[in-house]
Parts: sequence; structure tokens; C-alpha cells
Amino acid sequence: MPVKAVENARIVTPDGIVEGAMTFDGDTIVSVGNGSAASAVNADGDFIIAGLIDIHTDNLEKHLMPRPGVQWDSAGAALAHDGQIATAGVTTVFDSLSLSGHKNGLDRGEALTIMMGGMDEAEGSGALRIDHLLHLRCEVTNPEIESLVNPYLGTKRLRMLSVMDHTPGGNRQSGSLETWKQKQLKRGRSIEEIEANLQASMSWRDFEGADARRRMIAEFGRDYEIPVASHDDATVDHIETASGLGCHIAEFPVSYEAAEAAKKCNMVTVMGGPNFVRGGSHGDNASARKVAEAGHLDALCSDYVPLSMIRAAFMLAEAPFSWPLEKAIGTVTAEPAKMAMLDDRGTLEAGKRADFVRVSYQPGHWPVIKEVWSKGRRAV
Repeated sequence: MPVKAVENARIVTPDGIVEGAMTFDGDTIVSVGNGSAASAVNADGDFIIAGLIDIHTDNLEKHLMPRPGVQWDSAGAALAHDGQIATAGVTTVFDSLSLSGHKNGLDRGEALTIMMGGMDEAEGSGALRIDHLLHLRCEVTNPEIESLVNPYLGTKRLRMLSVMDHTPGGNRQSGSLETWKQKQLKRGRSIEEIEANLQASMSWRDFEGADARRRMIAEFGRDYEIPVASHDDATVDHIETASGLGCHIAEFPVSYEAAEAAKKCNMVTVMGGPNFVRGGSHGDNASARKVAEAGHLDALCSDYVPLSMIRAAFMLAEAPFSWPLEKAIGTVTAEPAKMAMLDDRGTLEAGKRADFVRVSYQPGHWPVIKEVWSKGRRAV
């Protein structure tokens, strides 16, 4: 395969913006800032950034069950999800799948094998545009969690674990039971629906063994060299406990105290792009913007809106944040790569994977994604 190039570009590197060309041979970057090739793409002065790395997205579930109670073909869901994620500039996605509970009529425990089967079918046919890895979300109150995680340990796809407790009325994301009920009312659910959901949710939970299961998942991470995130921590004690277990990632801390504690414990913090773009959490938790202002934000993920990542990253380069562009873009490229222990991607440097995005951007406006390249091949 002949050497290719992107020329007339503003290339965002870890050290700043380099104007010129970037060459790549096959799936590997050869040079940044200079070089030429017979086959070249004229970027017309647009930015070239590393392909985005999304370590947490709920997007695949939405395509498997596009309406409550309506289950779609699993391979078709994988293809639709892959296409939407790719057009958002993401070249590596961690499909973040819960192992427990129900959502919109979807039994998440049963759906996991269905979704993975569809993903394997799509990958086997060569239809996927980008890299799909697996992030398993482990509810520590689920007594069956070990048997659900075990089949994926040691597989090439599983590259992240997270521990969480979404108990209604718990002391993490949902707050008090009354707070949880009020949030459900705001979402349009009736009192009868709320009570039914509460009973269904509590029926399968085992609270006595939760701490032991939290330790077990952390041990899986150490044994299999998989990063482990602690999800929705609300207190300093939550963070210190997670850090003590070896969790290095604070995923969506719900309070500013937790975000500050994570920094003190040398944990890295990832927040949702939708939270940042909206200016606040949909669940009235900590604002990603305020976490950034305090100097505690390390990375962003798409959570439930794929296109939010690139918008949030460029917003960080604007007032009032005014981060250097390379640092702002790093929140969706270099920093997630470090969190996920992916040392072959996340930055535009010689020897790294040729995953990159061509972006047209005017301050104050949404970035426009012109092209997406994954492993040296155009995906969008």
C-alpha cells in the first residue's frame, strides 16, 4: 500500500498545532508536519485531530431496542451504532453495557450476549468502520455478577470494568429515596409506575455481599490488567475506598467533593459530554463545566449523545475555559487512551495508529466533521 498524506492542514499534536502535512503508511503515521505522497488529501486548512476514544456510551442499547419493548436485529443494531459513532469522530469506542436490571423493557443481563453476538457478526463480515471494545458495568448489588463477567474475562474485546450501585434511594447517583422518586416524576412517570419500578429493582438486589463483589471486580482488573472505574461516587469516602481497591478512574463523580478527592487520590476523572454541552447534569448532579473550572476534569465521554464529545472538547478551547487546543482535544483523545491503557493511539505522532479526524471549526459554533479515518482507511 503506497504512503498517503493529508496536506494543507492544521494538525493538533500533543505539543501544539503544526501546519503542513501528515503522512501515513498503511495503518501507521509516518510523519507529522512534513512529508509528501502521491496520494494526498487536501484538508483546505481544516484541523486534523486524533480519532476520538469514547470509553463510555449507552448507544448500542438504543439501537437494539429503538422503542420500549421493540427489539431490533442485533447485527443491524451493531451496524447502526457503529455508523453513528463513527460519524461523531470516534475511532475507538467502548460499548458500555450494564449486566443488571431492566431499561425500557430490555433485560440487560439477557441482552448482553445478544448484543455481543450481533457485534461479532458485524465484525466477522468486515462491516464495522471503527474499533469496538467492551466496557462491562458491574452492579455490585447483583449476586450473579461473577457469573455474568466470567465469560468475558481474558477475551480480546473486554478492556474496561466499572463498579457501580444504582440502587434507588442509594447514596450515589439517585440520592435519597424521595429525591429518586422526584426525579422519576420529572421524567413523566406516574406514581404507580415508580412504585412498580422500585419493587422490581429491589427484588433482585443483595446488599450484604456488595462490598465483597466490589473487591472482586477490582481484583479481576488487577489479574487481567483491565482498567477499573468507580462510577457515580458521591463522597470522599467513596473515592478513598475506590482508590484503595485500585480503581484509577473516577467515572461521573456526582459531587464536587468527590471530584476533588479523586484528584487528591491521583485518580483520573471522566465526565459526560452531554453534561458539559448542556451546562449541567440531567440528574442534578455535579456540572462537568464546574469540574473543569476547578481543574479536576481529565477526560470526556459521549455517555448518551455521541456527537457531544467533539463539541465539548472544542468548547474547552473557548472562553471562559480557554484551554490550549491540544489540551482540550486531549480530553477526548490522549487522556482516554491513557485511562484505557491504549498506547498505540490517541495522539498524532510518528509510530501511532493512523486514526484521525478532519474538522472544520469556528469558535462559538459546532465543529463540522468532514472525514474520519480509522487505521489508515477512510471510515466517513
